[in-house]
Formats: sequence, C-alpha cells, structure tokens
Amino acid sequence: MRKQTKIPELTDAISEVIKDLYKESGKALLDVNNEYFSEFGKNLALERYTSTDHNITCSKLFAICDYFEISMSEFFKRVEEKNKVLKFSKDHKGVLVKKAYKDLEN
Repeated sequence: MRKQTKIPELTDAISEVIKDLYKESGKALLDVNNEYFSEFGKNLALERYTSTDHNITCSKLFAICDYFEISMSEFFKRVEEKNKVLKFSKDHKGVLVKKAYKDLEN
C-alpha cells in the first residue's frame, strides 16, 4: 500500500484544535467517545486524532466538528491560529507541500 502524504505542521495543529475542543467541552476524552458511540454506533476515535499519528479524513473531521458544534471553517481558522505558517501566503506557497512530497520519497 502506498504511503499517504502528511504535512506535520497541519497534523499537529489539527490535533491541538481537537484537544482544545474536547477540553472546552468539559468532558473526558473517553466520555466523549462513549457518548458519541451510544448516539451513532460509531467511535469518534478522538484519542487517535489527538496524537499526531493520523491523516484525518474530511468525513471524520466533519463528524468531530458536528459533535462539538463548530463549523469546519471555524475549525480551520483555529488550525491557522495554532500554526501561522498554515495560513496561505505567496511568500511560502508550496513549501510545506513540496517538503511533504520529498519526505514521502525518503
């Protein structure tokens, strides 16, 4: 199976925002997962996404945002606040993507 392209700066910032969201909810990680499972019959798997060893799908991210009652646009604003280099700038256009592809080759 081919390795997925990961941009560590993005993955780290997403993990941090997810951690913030569940902490803001005042619930323990396990409680959030159990509550979600009892409602939907699926695991939200927050423990996976609070680590940096993930490449989250859009659908899973949507489910997380829906659970925490936050729009995806607000979620990504928070991601950009966590790591300013993720906010688009012509000065560093393509730098993180090229680095990710280069790391994938190694």
